[in-house]
Amino acid sequence: MRALLRISRHVIVVAVLGCIVMFAAVTIFGAVAVVQAIVQMARGGAAPTELATATVHVFKILDLFLLGAILYIVALGLSALFLDAETALPAWFEVRELQDLKVVLSQSVIVVLLVAFLGDVLEWEKGSDIAFVGGGIALVIAAVAFMLRNLPHRRPRVDHPAGGRRE
Repeated sequence: MRALLRISRHVIVVAVLGCIVMFAAVTIFGAVAVVQAIVQMARGGAAPTELATATVHVFKILDLFLLGAILYIVALGLSALFLDAETALPAWFEVRELQDLKVVLSQSVIVVLLVAFLGDVLEWEKGSDIAFVGGGIALVIAAVAFMLRNLPHRRPRVDHPAGGRRE
């Protein structure tokens, strides 16, 4: 039974590969959107009257890249947690337990929500509907902040010149 459980953790490869494929697809889609925006500006020029529209498009493209980065971070985190692939992690990204990945993911979701809301604000014409969107996002941010506030704090790992890490 232990051997089966030990081997079954490798099923997480499906989730990691799924995240990597989605990361690649979203990033390529964002890159294509950048090229299309540049071509459109080159053909029609960049009129000052279209600044608001261009800004909205820029934020939507930024949202795609942020989503791609989140998918990549999840893939790296799952790999480190379940597949012993910590060596693939960048130095700034430390995942020792699932809670660490949840924290990074929660913070990333807040950034994506804020960027999406800013895009909504730039497209907003009139009415009070934007207040409801902003209020909903504020509630999500407050809930995540409350969750993160109640997490136990751990001492960060310290890199030593000898190359080893000490808790």
